[in-house]
This record gives sequence, C-alpha cells and structure tokens, in this order.
Amino acid sequence: METAKLEVFDRNERGTAAARRLRLAGEFPVNLYGLGREPRAMKASDQSFDRILDMGVRIVELLQEDKKQVVLIKDVQFDALGSKILHADFMRIDSDKVVHVNVPVVFIGLAPSVTDSVVDRVRDHVQIEVLPLEIPREFVVNLSKLEVGSSFTVSDLELPASCKLFDHHDDDVIAVNHIKSSEEEADAADGDESVEPEVIGAKPDDGAED
Repeated sequence: METAKLEVFDRNERGTAAARRLRLAGEFPVNLYGLGREPRAMKASDQSFDRILDMGVRIVELLQEDKKQVVLIKDVQFDALGSKILHADFMRIDSDKVVHVNVPVVFIGLAPSVTDSVVDRVRDHVQIEVLPLEIPREFVVNLSKLEVGSSFTVSDLELPASCKLFDHHDDDVIAVNHIKSSEEEADAADGDESVEPEVIGAKPDDGAED
C-alpha cells in the first residue's frame, strides 16, 4: 500500500468561525483519534492534502516537529461543489491490526452490447477488513469479460492475503441483463393463449329453436 507524508499542527481555536478562518488561510481542520488515546484537534495545508488524495493514498504519516504518527484517512468532507476540503478525520492505526474500510470498485472495458441488454452496476465500493499496509487502492472489474446474462459478484474480486470481506460473498457488483423486447413479450403472450373450458351439460348452439 502506497503511503504519503503530511505535516500537521495543533489547532487551538475551535468552532465554525475558526474553521472558516483556517480555510481562508489555505488550511483545514483535522480530528485525530484511535488506539484508545485522546482525540486531538489539528490542522493541515489543503494543497498538500489535495496532492495526497490525487495519489489515491489511504495511509498517511503525520509529521509534527520531531514526532511521527501513521494514520488512516477515515473521512473527508468537501464543500457543495466537491472542490474545497472542509474537514478530515484521521484514525491512528497499528500496522499489525486489521481495519475496516471501503474500497472503491473501478470498471474498465466495454460490456457486451446486444439488443435490449442493460448493464446494471450494483455497487461502487466493497467493505473489507484488512491490514493497513495491504489496503487495496481499488478493485478493478473488466466489463469486456462479462457475457449477457452473467454477473460479477463480491467473491469474484481478487483480495489481498489478509483481507476479509465484510459484504455478502454472493452480492452482485455488476450484472449484464437481457431485457425482453416487445416482440418477445408478444410471442410469449401468443404461446400462452388459453382455450375456454367447455361447460359440461351445456347445449351446443346449433341455431335450432326450442
């Protein structure tokens, strides 16, 4: 698992107004917690953290003066446009203990295209438990290997050795379904035409008068 370094500083001021001032100065508030230790309020440069997010890194080494702390990026909040970092939560980790994380699913290739077929992407992430340094950046699913009427389930993903699925193994990640056309539905309806049963004891209608 790729890691990155991020310089952080203690954050003494709290509240909405203080957070707004931080963001105007090119910084953002950070909460650090985990491993049974006291939570800490910190701050970091948004430009530095943007570069880390662009790398797809989940594990970060926080640097503060002469101290170092390895953490997992647990949550990041953005503004309504998704361009400005508002807040982040970092969780202290032990490299020998598994963590519970969501890993994104990335689709590549083109699914088979036939008349009246539809590709149903059921989920865009998978929940797993895994050692911190073995967290996958993403799971890749090649759509070109699927056939109409087939599906790709959670258990079909290639997992790290220490990984344990937190989702149901039989859950679909993606499915390529065939939707019946109007002609097929009409043919099926014709084949199901039923004949009204003859009523026992009824007189045949031969046009004769009583």
